[in-house]
Amino acid sequence: MKNKSTSAQFTAIHSKMGSILWLILFFLPLCDAFSQNTWVQKTMFPAKGRYSTVGFSIGAKGYVGTGWTGTRMQDFWEWDQATDTWTQKADFGGGKRSGAVGFSVGSKGYIGTGFDNGYKQDFWEYDQATNLWTKKADFGGIGRSEAVGFSIGTRGYIGTGENTNSNQFFNDFWEWNQSTDVWTQKANYGGKSTYSGVGFSIGNKGYTGTGRKGAMGTLSRDFWEWDQANDVWTQKSDFGGTAREGAIGFSIGNKGYIGTGTDGSSVSGWGTQDIWEWNQATNIWTQKADFPGGYRHDAVAFSIGNNGYISTGLGYWSPTGGHNKNKSLSDLWEYTPDSTACAVTASISSDPSSTVCVGQNVFISASGGTTYSWNTGAAGANIVVAPSITTTYSVTVTDAAGCTGIGTLTVPVDSNCTATGISQFTEDVMQVNIWPNPSIGEFRIGDLGLGIYNLDLYNVFGEKVYADKILNPE
Repeated sequence: MKNKSTSAQFTAIHSKMGSILWLILFFLPLCDAFSQNTWVQKTMFPAKGRYSTVGFSIGAKGYVGTGWTGTRMQDFWEWDQATDTWTQKADFGGGKRSGAVGFSVGSKGYIGTGFDNGYKQDFWEYDQATNLWTKKADFGGIGRSEAVGFSIGTRGYIGTGENTNSNQFFNDFWEWNQSTDVWTQKANYGGKSTYSGVGFSIGNKGYTGTGRKGAMGTLSRDFWEWDQANDVWTQKSDFGGTAREGAIGFSIGNKGYIGTGTDGSSVSGWGTQDIWEWNQATNIWTQKADFPGGYRHDAVAFSIGNNGYISTGLGYWSPTGGHNKNKSLSDLWEYTPDSTACAVTASISSDPSSTVCVGQNVFISASGGTTYSWNTGAAGANIVVAPSITTTYSVTVTDAAGCTGIGTLTVPVDSNCTATGISQFTEDVMQVNIWPNPSIGEFRIGDLGLGIYNLDLYNVFGEKVYADKILNPE
């Protein structure tokens, strides 16, 4: 990886029992290897400069699309952190728009709401593996633009925003359930009706702040926390910078970041380039290194592992003179936090570790932290998957201090074989019954009278994976 804040060593160990492959990422000490609290420019977004775009990350890939370039756009692009390269993907399925919301849940990305010849209410899912868009249930609230969104676990959230056609400014807040494709209204945002704010999540808490209150109302420094478990909003310390709208927000570990935007008393006010870090543990804001890409608003931001990214936006004039004035931008910048945003050792393993059949259960485990977030949307250290095609799984591991690390593992799938479970023995011939079949890793063997004392288990490739004596009839 280029310009990364960590170096990694990969070690593969095959165990004698079960052929388990361990992929271990060792993150080396940070302080001597690179400068911290710094920005590095990456490969520019290859399409037309724009603003009011959407962005999110899935695993080690970032995604940017839609937006305003003088006309509204629906193109959609993927950035690879490992190679620092952009690849155009399938156009956004909902058509052209700006001011939409984007977030990811597991291995899927989501875009909804926004504006183009009317305020949008539709909601679309992007499948990273197939590069296809699928329409999901419409957003539960009124169509809008300039809303905020984030995800927690397998749930996505959209709230606030504006609809000037009906002269409405919103403080409603909605939850989308990935498994049921159902929207449910939650407690209203505590900061009252707001648009053009920021949103991100840390653990099982969501955060929303800044923005403009109502029709050309006052700019805000409000910053609020939403507790998923209790559906309660709590006001936290006001954002450390000036009140503003059109800012960016992202999170790394247990820290949140807000910056850029415009902080004037009207839409023709000054732009900003300051960046502020919020510590979830202390509820304190600290100013960090200024964003070097210049004054801008309505940019897009996302995070991958221990780095944050800002791209696109509308250049603004500064108090000291014109800098990118009224210019739609396409640069991409990577932020590396200081040592307080640390990394952890993440390990991920699978059983079986070799090629599997279509639909075969694979048991994947991670260790190294206290919480785990998989690109499938699952939480917890262990998951069971049954891939139909060769699939890469990744997990973000977070420790008690909020430090994070990412582990990935690819499960190769043989499309020429299908997992159907063990063929059931004929009871009157073998005097044995096996259930449940297929199983998810645990099954029972009933001895119907033959008298079994030794059990050898083989996988579908003829490898012995277990041997033991049966001491009980079942």
